[in-house]
Amino acid sequence: MKKVLVVGNASSVWTKEYIKNIHIKHGNCVWVTCYNKLSNADEEFYNTINVKFLDLSSRGKFERVIKYYGRLKKFLNVHKSELDIVDIQGPPHSWQADIIYAVFRKSKARIVTTFWGSDILQIGIKDSKHLEKILNISRWINIGTSHMHDKLREFYGNRFDSKCTYIGFGSPALTYIRECRMSKRGAKEQLGLDPSKEVIAVGYNGRQEQQHIKAIESVDKLPSAHKLRVQLLIHIGYNTETGYKEKIIKSIEKTGLAYLLMEDMLDLYNVAIMRIATDIFIHAQTSDGLSGSVREAVYAGATLLNPVWIRYDKFDKDGVEYVKYTDFQDLTTKLKLVLDNIIKVDKDKNREVLYNEYSWEAVEHKWMRMFDD
Repeated sequence: MKKVLVVGNASSVWTKEYIKNIHIKHGNCVWVTCYNKLSNADEEFYNTINVKFLDLSSRGKFERVIKYYGRLKKFLNVHKSELDIVDIQGPPHSWQADIIYAVFRKSKARIVTTFWGSDILQIGIKDSKHLEKILNISRWINIGTSHMHDKLREFYGNRFDSKCTYIGFGSPALTYIRECRMSKRGAKEQLGLDPSKEVIAVGYNGRQEQQHIKAIESVDKLPSAHKLRVQLLIHIGYNTETGYKEKIIKSIEKTGLAYLLMEDMLDLYNVAIMRIATDIFIHAQTSDGLSGSVREAVYAGATLLNPVWIRYDKFDKDGVEYVKYTDFQDLTTKLKLVLDNIIKVDKDKNREVLYNEYSWEAVEHKWMRMFDD
């Protein structure tokens, strides 16, 4: 049994599923940081699997700095003789990184840092100076894709190459999709979608970087007969800026396309139903590591349309079949070819590859080997 401090967002479904499927499954004793008061459901989840909390919540910035340092330092002083791993998920790249370095730089615990994707793809030079301190004291730097590694090299050259590993997260909803016995028609009906139409999901959260409106405009340029055959599915369950939902709705209603906009946060069972209901998944985000939402949609049988500016090298290496488009005009062209069944992907092959490469069962031994090495 290892004693582990997970430094990350305790409220995230990724953190919860990761702790459950890796550390708890393998008998580790875990503390997890939380920056805000957890919901009753989150508290119950962690209490059920016997995970303890390290509360780093505070109000003003000055108080945040003092409490962040003080509580981390106190935790280390109490547990330094027994702490085996400091597991940093989605590393901060601000003053928090400076404090993590100051507290743990002399700790005998193994420090493992894992990037989630946008945390490395969207930082600048100033951020990289803070982040560098954490990377200097890390035994392993877990960076999911070669694209993310290229970004790391932009800031640090090859300095950290010997520390880099490529171990991904299991996609949380894969098991739920695998075990769900609901048909595609049944999933569409349960969500209130038209089972007679091809359901096109656009994006997977409410951030403007998903470029919903440009993608919707591309769908609108389809021939009229094709537009009658489809229904848009827009899920903006989190990260939606004020007024952006209204812009999306206005954009869709100008087209006359059938649509369903969902803004509730979904549990994994309902995520599985949403993925099963999806026939085509349009990904248009400006940058991405390798989204779990995309993996889930492909596993559930959707045809993925992915832009060339998002490199999915691991999908290519693993033989996952999907459709690449160069710009939003090309998206219209490729979408029509998919709807006309001229471009096809091997969905059964995709399903097999996705589970063998991206389920928690597929990746758990890699995580444990990294912690043991």
